[in-house]
Amino acid sequence: MTNVLINGFEETSIDVRDRGFQYGDGLFETISYTNKKLQFWDEHMQRLRNSCNRLSLACVDESLWLEDIDKLELDDNSVVKLMISRGVSGRGYIYAEGDSVTRVTASFAMPDYPEEHRQGITTTICKTPISINAALAGMKHLNRLDNVLARNEWNDSDITEGFMFDSHDHVIEGTMSNVFCVMGDELYTPLLERCGVEGVMRQQVINIAAELKIPVNIVDISKQNFLQMDAVFVTNSLIGIWPVKKIIDDEDSVDFKQHKMLDDINHKLIQLMSI
Repeated sequence: MTNVLINGFEETSIDVRDRGFQYGDGLFETISYTNKKLQFWDEHMQRLRNSCNRLSLACVDESLWLEDIDKLELDDNSVVKLMISRGVSGRGYIYAEGDSVTRVTASFAMPDYPEEHRQGITTTICKTPISINAALAGMKHLNRLDNVLARNEWNDSDITEGFMFDSHDHVIEGTMSNVFCVMGDELYTPLLERCGVEGVMRQQVINIAAELKIPVNIVDISKQNFLQMDAVFVTNSLIGIWPVKKIIDDEDSVDFKQHKMLDDINHKLIQLMSI
């Protein structure tokens, strides 16, 4: 089975002059292929198109991505990763209008996450701050150094995820996930106007909450308020929803119980992904 295509051809290497390699000048999407379908494909494509427009990056036609994916002959429970860079150029940060982009389409086996993660994960507070830049906020761009540094702050196998904060001590996201909190009968998720990734699964949870008539507050959440929430959970396109059972903060820790609201949202999400 072919696992990697570069511009539609079987390749495993990128030109060292590629701007994605040199500067992180590009974007990516990570898509779950389960139940014989590309989950939330339209939403991933919409985010990619919007991000390409924001970066003045020529967007690859959807049909080319689908042709590539067809060549990959996916097994069920696979991960599809789409990457697009501004392509090869000369030295220097300035780019020429109309440069040919590089597209990479790859498939991987779905990570073998422990089933008990669905009952709750242990997390930590990261010391690495997330960079504030409204021009890049929301996008999945290729430069993820903040996340790399944050994720390598711990190697305890009992800790599954770490939460990242901005310089104002607002929680923004996990190293690989978006974050939601429950307080009373309302849902809270961080405002991502200045930094952070607007995840596809995050938007699905917001949509489901609206359908269930659950108030959703998209606001700045201070560390103090974050640690006092009734419940916390994280989301991404591969894990779906994981409840948080514990947050370790230096030598202290905060325990959380699973909230019925999460069960209701998760039930709707599973239905949506099985259609």
